[in-house]
Amino acid sequence: MARLNVYIIRHGETAQNRAGIIQGQLETQLNKTGQEQARRLAFALKDEHFDYAFTSNLERAIETMKRVLEFHPDVKLEIQPELRERNMGELQGKKRTSPENPPSVEPMDKLVARILGWWDSTIVPLLDRRGDGNDTVNVLVIGHGAYLANLVRTLAAQRGFDTRLWSGSRKKALNTGISILEVEADGSGRLAVFSDVRHLEGMVDDVVATNADDQDASVNAGVLLMGRSGSGKTSMRSIIFSNNVTASGTARFGATIDVEQNTVRFLGSLVLNLWDCGGQESFLESYLTVQKSTIFQHVGVLIYVFDVESRDTEKDLGYYRDCLEACGKHSPGASVFLLVHKMDLVGGKKERHDVFNRKKKDLLANSGDAKVKIFGTTIWDESLYKVPQPKSGTTFTNSRRPPQKAWSRIVHALIPNAPLLSTHLSTFSRICSASEVVLFERTTFLIIARSGDQSMAEFDSDSDAESYDGTRAVTGQTIDEMLNPKRFEKISELIKAFKISCSKLQEQFSSLEIRFPNYTALLEILTTNTYVMVIVADPNVQSAALRLNVRLAREKFDELQAGSVYAPA
Repeated sequence: MARLNVYIIRHGETAQNRAGIIQGQLETQLNKTGQEQARRLAFALKDEHFDYAFTSNLERAIETMKRVLEFHPDVKLEIQPELRERNMGELQGKKRTSPENPPSVEPMDKLVARILGWWDSTIVPLLDRRGDGNDTVNVLVIGHGAYLANLVRTLAAQRGFDTRLWSGSRKKALNTGISILEVEADGSGRLAVFSDVRHLEGMVDDVVATNADDQDASVNAGVLLMGRSGSGKTSMRSIIFSNNVTASGTARFGATIDVEQNTVRFLGSLVLNLWDCGGQESFLESYLTVQKSTIFQHVGVLIYVFDVESRDTEKDLGYYRDCLEACGKHSPGASVFLLVHKMDLVGGKKERHDVFNRKKKDLLANSGDAKVKIFGTTIWDESLYKVPQPKSGTTFTNSRRPPQKAWSRIVHALIPNAPLLSTHLSTFSRICSASEVVLFERTTFLIIARSGDQSMAEFDSDSDAESYDGTRAVTGQTIDEMLNPKRFEKISELIKAFKISCSKLQEQFSSLEIRFPNYTALLEILTTNTYVMVIVADPNVQSAALRLNVRLAREKFDELQAGSVYAPA
């Protein structure tokens, strides 16, 4: 049995890509930029060995493939209609004006079936073949943005591929971006490289970062919040997304009736549609029968909340399994988060630790092959933000993990440009001689990104990496040598409390500066949807200089948040 390296690459740029026009299965040609991208792609791959080459039968993909195969004349090209882009029906040739797709668009379940049919009939049989002189078969596939994006999502959801590099399901396959799927002999696999465009050096700032054919997956990100009645969904949601609700204020809330919807705009183009679904049994039964195709369609994230003290665990798990199955059918690329809520009702730290691990074991056993992330939560923690993972060589404990840690991960999974934002925050931090720079969403104060080499690790790591009480045993650096691991939580709690106080006085919160002998903290509006916090330990750095740098950086971060700029990681 062989193992496979499957190179999946999107075609070069077309005029329609540049204009934001939906192409679908229309025939279009590479523009001059696309031709140059194809030339550079071919040169980047000229020293690779390929055993097989497959491409869509649309001209833009064939043209890109032929340029690459100029360096591989012995490789036979197979043109396969199954690799065609998603049929976008009456939207083809137009710009998207609504996140909803008309009936003429190829349904997602049919696209997924087409993708799996191609994978199982074309790629899987290659595992029984040998490559040229070794046990690794290298396969080159050139196709289309929406198709390749959904290929990765589908392999994660239905074949159990490790696609953590994808960081949720919101990243884009860029024009001529090189992605590599490593497939083992048993059919399992992982995404080893995603949309690498280093070959476009000098052109990268001009790469089109959006894909009009795949916009329904990013413009309108659906977050489905589910769980039985009394699990605490509404209280949690209200604290996170409202500026004037505290934990104690949630006592007045009644049960959610049917579906309550919140719409929150993140970073300009990302609209988070949060559906809080009533948990009474009659509603759950309706969601899983007559409303199934509506409720579970176009879901980016499924959040299922479990009451840690529920006395009907089997019924909880039964509803969860049904919801997971429905989501897998109608939104196969959705990320799944499970929240074991009301952990404050459990006794001491050791008991919380034991209870959480038992619940986690049960939930994993009931999740089948689905990849899920599990958190223990409570609305009564002091903190309102994410606890960062400790750096290598650090030991600390934190007896409670707040709901905001989970919600930061949830929102982060939906942000298309998060790695790039962190990269630019690190650059901004060096310019300011700052110790740390953190980007917050303006309404919720959820963390979007932060500077530093470890800035992404805390979002991409699995909850399995640490226990509920936060313990992580490693050697080297001590707790006294690092920043307070709960600093983001405390910042968010203080700022949201201060904003509530301002609103009571009918004043608008805009900025904050705190100066101490050892450091200065400046919180300023960066863009329409974000605040930036700059922490500086150098006493020679003046706050006026920091404010000037923030003003100068606004235009660049506006571009990044609009998705108009992309750079390789």
